[in-house]
Amino acid sequence: MHPVLSCWCVVATVTLVFAAWQENIRPKMYVQLGAEDVFRFTGNETYTDYFRLMLRDGNYLLVGGRNLVHNLSLTDLTEQQRLTWYSTDSDVKMCLVKGTPEENCQNYIRILVKTDANTLLVCATNAFKPMCREYTVHAGNYTSRREKAGQAMCPYDPQHNSTFVYVDGELYTGTVADFAGMDPIIYREPLQTEQYDSKSLNAPNFVSSMAQGDFVYFFFRETAVEYINCGKTVYSRVARVCKLDRGGPHRYRNRWTSFLKSRLNCSVTGDFPFYFNEIQSTTELISGQYGSKSAQLIYGTFTTPVNSISGSAVCAFSLQDITDTFKGNFKEQSAINSNWLPVQSTKVPDPRPGQCVNDSRSLPDLTLNFIHTHSLMDDLVPSFFGQPIVIRTSFHYRFTQIAVDPQVKTPGGKTYDVLFIGTDNGKVIKAVNAESADTHLKVSPVVIEEIQAFPPTVPVRGIKVVRASQAGDGLEDGRLVVIADSQVQALRLHRCYSDRILSCGECVALQDPYCAWDRFEGKCRALVGPAVTDVNRFLQSVATGLHVSCAPSKTLSKDASNVGAISSNQNKFESMIPIKENPGGEIINIMQDEEQDSSGPEVSAADSPPPQYSVETLVMAVVAGALAALLVGFVAGYLCGRKCRKDEDDNLPYPDTEYEYFEQRQNVNTRLATEPKLLPQEEVTYAEPVLVPQPPKLHSPKGTMRKPPPTPTETLFQFPDGYTFRPRDNFGTLRSHQGDAYRRNDGFATTRSVKKVYL
Repeated sequence: MHPVLSCWCVVATVTLVFAAWQENIRPKMYVQLGAEDVFRFTGNETYTDYFRLMLRDGNYLLVGGRNLVHNLSLTDLTEQQRLTWYSTDSDVKMCLVKGTPEENCQNYIRILVKTDANTLLVCATNAFKPMCREYTVHAGNYTSRREKAGQAMCPYDPQHNSTFVYVDGELYTGTVADFAGMDPIIYREPLQTEQYDSKSLNAPNFVSSMAQGDFVYFFFRETAVEYINCGKTVYSRVARVCKLDRGGPHRYRNRWTSFLKSRLNCSVTGDFPFYFNEIQSTTELISGQYGSKSAQLIYGTFTTPVNSISGSAVCAFSLQDITDTFKGNFKEQSAINSNWLPVQSTKVPDPRPGQCVNDSRSLPDLTLNFIHTHSLMDDLVPSFFGQPIVIRTSFHYRFTQIAVDPQVKTPGGKTYDVLFIGTDNGKVIKAVNAESADTHLKVSPVVIEEIQAFPPTVPVRGIKVVRASQAGDGLEDGRLVVIADSQVQALRLHRCYSDRILSCGECVALQDPYCAWDRFEGKCRALVGPAVTDVNRFLQSVATGLHVSCAPSKTLSKDASNVGAISSNQNKFESMIPIKENPGGEIINIMQDEEQDSSGPEVSAADSPPPQYSVETLVMAVVAGALAALLVGFVAGYLCGRKCRKDEDDNLPYPDTEYEYFEQRQNVNTRLATEPKLLPQEEVTYAEPVLVPQPPKLHSPKGTMRKPPPTPTETLFQFPDGYTFRPRDNFGTLRSHQGDAYRRNDGFATTRSVKKVYL
């Protein structure tokens, strides 16, 4: 095959393989919050509150933290009242004795439930000794009424993930039931999952829970027991238990008889799917219309493992698909080294395990034994839209939390779910699926805003969309409540009011379901009130970002280049967020195509600069760089080699001197058979090689050195006149009685005396 054709085929193949992968969508607006955009509440300045919970109570918001429950006004987040609950000194001392850091030996609120209009149930870690209290709420005052142990309802460690849901007068929890956090449990007094059973729960991290119909659902991630023969990995799960479950007979009297679980499939489809295996958070269950299909959906954020390719995604799952999965095949491992395979339907007992029955205590042992060893389903819960709605591949942040404002109406009557996604670097991303109003078989993600709510080192711990409960409560436009470990913020749901959006094309290009161009007032405004569906007055197109009634505009790139001032409410984060002069507090980049076509607004990767390069350009750049590096390396090596060789020549002690040696010993085979006896302490003189200077060379630096004039008879060994050559002895050694005292006048010795003592 021709090389060019071969390369083209490779490029085409790579393009087809990655065709299903969703690129990072560039936000339409980058927002840095200003004073008029946000209300803030900051907890204690000297320590971390670890805010986690939010419970709406009318126009107030209850937020649980360290030793306190704050009652905040939803209009401006001012504190109206607080409930204080400190651990006793004895509990704190016992916690410290067990080796727990003092920071964790506090009372962190982890459960807040309004059991009725005047009763508040609060559970907290209580210095690693969980406790629950019931408070009576009267005239804005909290009075403790009853206290009980909170084991299996509240975690010991404030860092442990846990979840709860209160339904029909019962509290369902997913947490750990021991000090070390090694006993995971799904609990409703007195029922619980099987203890220390990896087939039931295998080191789970609970994310959320909800009640729907006859069942209570739990979402968590855990080590996959079905993958254990191939290695170790984490899967996302959804589990359910029946509200009517009362346990079984005999040994199952305190165990769930309806517990089942299945895997959630959030992946990029293909011959080899790419999975986002670790669920991080979910929304509440919402109902909506998606094309021609009505469905109840739950959205969730998923990530890859921390030691893998860094990626995050948002997937939606239908309650009907979850239910169908629990009606499918069970999964089993017949032997310890066998693969996990589906169970044949003929082996499933009757009544079918996992169903709600009137009296679970009358179930036969065959059904109870089967569900005890077969709690895992074979089928996966598919993504409702067939693929993730939003994907982010970034080493800078991951998704942590998610909230949804469901079925926001737009001009023309279409509805969209608006997603608010929190990240671990303090950002909130607002996104929408532009195709969701027309079909559930296609995804067209639009990232409307990227808001820097907290400093980049502060992760988002929770998000909640708050709407007006009644007219005149000041929440007509809604609020987005965002919490971090030590701060609570209330943000606007939109920025349609911005004075930087000046034209119809710019307003429509946002593709924000909250915003539309008002033809009567000639400005971009929020859709509020009964007239929001009036297509004659409001111009909007969430699906394409273009409207035929809007005048064409050139490509826009409005950049305020300034960020907003911080709220007048001083807080510990103030010094960590950049502050500049402009109080507007936003950076808007509205990308719109210059030509009116159906492609919609131009978007590009948020983590990469706008310029894009072709494959040919990148290949040429790499080849040119390699050749340049090779040439530079060759020149540098050549120059270094010359310099190093020159330095070696200059460092030789006598580069122009020849060494001559005179062999003083004869062959040992010529020695006499008997060696003469030497007298004790007889002095023996050996002749040794002597360095003899040579005539100077003309071009040598050493030719300039002062030397005695050479003599014609100069040889290797020099002797003075009158010296009589002595014969060799049996050792081939010259004998001399002059010894070391003899030296030539030129400083070179001809012989050296060596004394040897023979004993």
